[in-house]
Amino acid sequence: MKLWQKSTTQLDEVVEQFTIGRDPELDLRLARYDVAASLAHAHMLGTTGIISTEEASQLIGALEAIAGEIERGTFRIEDGVEDIHSQLELALVQRLGPIGEKIHTARSRNDQVLTAIALYARDRLQQTGAHIHTLIGAMLAWAERHREILMPGLTHMQAAMPTTFALWMSSYAESLLDDEAFAKAAREIAAKNPLGTAAGYGSSFPIDRRMTTALLGFRSMVASPAAAQLLRGKIERACATALAAYSATLGRLAMDVVLFLSPGYQFLRLPPALTTGSSIMPHKQNPDVFELLRARLNRVQAAPTTIAMVTTNLPSGYHRDYQLLKELLIPVWDEFDECVAILHHVLPELAPVEGIIERAEYQQIWSVERVHERMRTYGESFRTAYRAVAEAAESIPVPQQCPAYLRTMEQEALAALGTALEQARLGSAASF
Repeated sequence: MKLWQKSTTQLDEVVEQFTIGRDPELDLRLARYDVAASLAHAHMLGTTGIISTEEASQLIGALEAIAGEIERGTFRIEDGVEDIHSQLELALVQRLGPIGEKIHTARSRNDQVLTAIALYARDRLQQTGAHIHTLIGAMLAWAERHREILMPGLTHMQAAMPTTFALWMSSYAESLLDDEAFAKAAREIAAKNPLGTAAGYGSSFPIDRRMTTALLGFRSMVASPAAAQLLRGKIERACATALAAYSATLGRLAMDVVLFLSPGYQFLRLPPALTTGSSIMPHKQNPDVFELLRARLNRVQAAPTTIAMVTTNLPSGYHRDYQLLKELLIPVWDEFDECVAILHHVLPELAPVEGIIERAEYQQIWSVERVHERMRTYGESFRTAYRAVAEAAESIPVPQQCPAYLRTMEQEALAALGTALEQARLGSAASF
């Protein structure tokens, strides 16, 4: 079944398969959202008198039954059916006869698709946000467990100044909270109701778009019908940009871990059960999970550009190019969620190595503390003390415990980030 088919003339089979693409596979992910939009549409058609209340009631009952099938995993897109939108109408016709065809009154497949995508994006952004918040919580818990354990801070990949493992991990938690800005922007873009814009030029029926906006929980509606089709690609790109921002942060964490597990650093330990071996070298314990995280998260970062290449320089209105957007976003989103899940799984097992700071190669990282000590003791200016320490090349004693200022920084950072995480959770819930 094809919603656009006008006669019994059969489309060339090769062309048909090419144009359908991966829709039957990926559209099942949109099924529940297409039904939700159709339920709102049916309510609106009945309330406005565009169809009778009895017809609307029958459509609503059938749609609710289909929604149940989708939740149970028994709903299928039949062979020869082009997409979820065609399958939904076919299922209604099979149940209700000609009344089933009335679901398409005052709408087009264009606004039908776009509404489902907006609902999908909104729902999935909420799910991903919850996963990120859980991961941030795990990072802060890790930092709390490993407070006051010193490690060298690096600049230019060289030993720079002392820091702690808690401050190192909490920096990534804070960066993820910063990345929330991109997810918030994506939520805003997906918060406008396109239903009722039809093919981008509205409908002559007296539809009530404010009603469907309220029923579907959108914040507002697309004002100009033609603007709806300009959302195609914009929603997908905004979501991919949010995923890319998170991925940039997590990819750098993965790189740090790979580096810090290497023989040249040995800042961290990973249990053998979380490493892989070599087919030729018996001693190897490879951090493959973090290397794959690094590569897969880099692949996620390419998604916004890939999506942009589909829509770049397209004129206004609908174009079949938009069909490809699903397969550029949905699998990448799955991959990102898998990365977050595995990182959450292995993170608690990552352990800092204590006593690193006592190694001879890191003794000079206390030079700044020696500068500050001279300033306090002799009243020297920073530059005078700086030159004196640089010229003396003296042996700088290593503190026996974590300095008070680093303990204070840990305490303040973890308290502030715990509060910020709670606010982010509340803000994310309020956004939906």
